[in-house]
Order: sequence, then C-alpha cells, then structure tokens
Amino acid sequence: MVDKDHVWESTYQSENYTFQLIAQLYRYQVSKEPIERLYQDIRDYIIIDPADQKPTKSAQDVKDSVNSFFAYLFPLAYHQQADTATGDFTPKYKQCLEDNMDIIMPFGDFPSEMVESLSKSLEATRLLLQAFSIGIEVLNTTDALIIDEQSATSTECHAALLKMTYCSKCLGYRFSKPCSGYCLNVLRGCISKYVAELDLPWNSYVEGIENLVNAMKRTSNNAGVNVDLAIRNLGTQISSAIMYCMEKIVEVDKKVSTSAMFLPTVVV
Repeated sequence: MVDKDHVWESTYQSENYTFQLIAQLYRYQVSKEPIERLYQDIRDYIIIDPADQKPTKSAQDVKDSVNSFFAYLFPLAYHQQADTATGDFTPKYKQCLEDNMDIIMPFGDFPSEMVESLSKSLEATRLLLQAFSIGIEVLNTTDALIIDEQSATSTECHAALLKMTYCSKCLGYRFSKPCSGYCLNVLRGCISKYVAELDLPWNSYVEGIENLVNAMKRTSNNAGVNVDLAIRNLGTQISSAIMYCMEKIVEVDKKVSTSAMFLPTVVV
C-alpha cells in the first residue's frame, strides 16, 4: 500500500544514494543544493494544497528540476573527462556548457526518460493519495451523520418511520402496508439532508478515482505507476547517464569545442 510517509522515506533514501554517488565521483566539487532541490520538488509534486486541492508543484516544475540537475551535473562530468589543467572551469565556461545542453546532449535521452518516468508515476501516486484522503473524509462524514442520533432530522425521521410502520397495525390493520408514495415521501425526508451533505465529498471521491484510472491508462513506461520503482531507479538512471557521457566524450568534446571555442576554459 502506498502512503505519503513511505514515499517520503523512499525519496530520502534515493537522495542520499544520489549524493553519495556524485560525491564519490567528483568529490570537492559537489554541491548538495541541486540534488536537494530535485528531490524536494519530487516530494512537493505529491503534496496537495488543502486550499485549492491542487499540487504545490506541477509536472513542469519536476521537468525543470530534472533538467537543472543535469545542467549542474554536466560541467562536473565533462571536467573529469576533458583534457584540462587541474583548475576548475571558469563560471562563464560552466554557464556556456549549461546553456548548450540541448545542443550537446551529453547525457543522451536519459534526462527526458527520467522526466517521463517520474511525471507519470508521481501523478498516479498523487491522485491515489488524494483519493485516499477524500475517501477518509467521506467515511468520516457518513459516520458522523449516522451516529448523530440526537439531531432534529434524526428525531423527525425516526418519528416518521415509526408512524409509517406501526400506525396501521395500531388501528388493527395488521397486514396493510403503507402505499409506495407515502413510503417514498418519508424516505426522502429522512435522507434529504444526508444526500445534500454527502453529495460533494462523494462526487469528489468519484472524480478522484476517475482521474487515477485515467492516469493509469496513460502510463506505459516500465515503472508504470510504481512510485517505489521510479524513485529507486533515479540513482541508476543518473549513473547510466554519467556512463553515457563518459562513453561519448569524443563526440561531446567536439560539440563543446564548437559551442565554447572562444571562452577561457579553466581557472588555475
């Protein structure tokens, strides 16, 4: 069963793994901020704002975070492979590398694949958690109405049901039954308040389930709606993206040379 605490724990474990992976590869150059921002946006995308019942982050925010993370990662990966002095790249050179990510594509399709996997899995998870929340609200509302035996509506309803059921018997008509119109009027009076109070939460619950089903139908990636698998795969995808950059370093280097040929490379 999926719950928010479990998803949170999975993201923190994946975040720690990702940081350790990058720190092991690039050591002193690593900053935690881009990694923390990526995973925080993932968590925020699942959170529903109670004021308007909308996520605090959008799918576009998650996409931007993934792209920003890989833009941050590219200068680190390229510096390790490029034939440069031991000094760090200049800020302008780093910015140039980041600005030309779409042209150079040092990580191939891995960023876009990560965005697709995350957006579909997180959307389904958010909708599922939202449906759980609404379902609990519906049950609590229903329970409160049923238990509230002392309300004026309940008292009137009990009196009407008693009259409908036993008045004929008290008059000696043991086998006579109230007419259907009378029964319907009594039942309408009994449940009219309940219907009005339950209409909105039940409609919201049904809408939430429909959204979840539609999200599941739209999902065709390997992780499907399994947010555990999607989050656990983040570290593997990042590692594979780095390996791709290393394997394609000759092609990447040519594209970089074209994009940043007039910029000073390193700070000694």
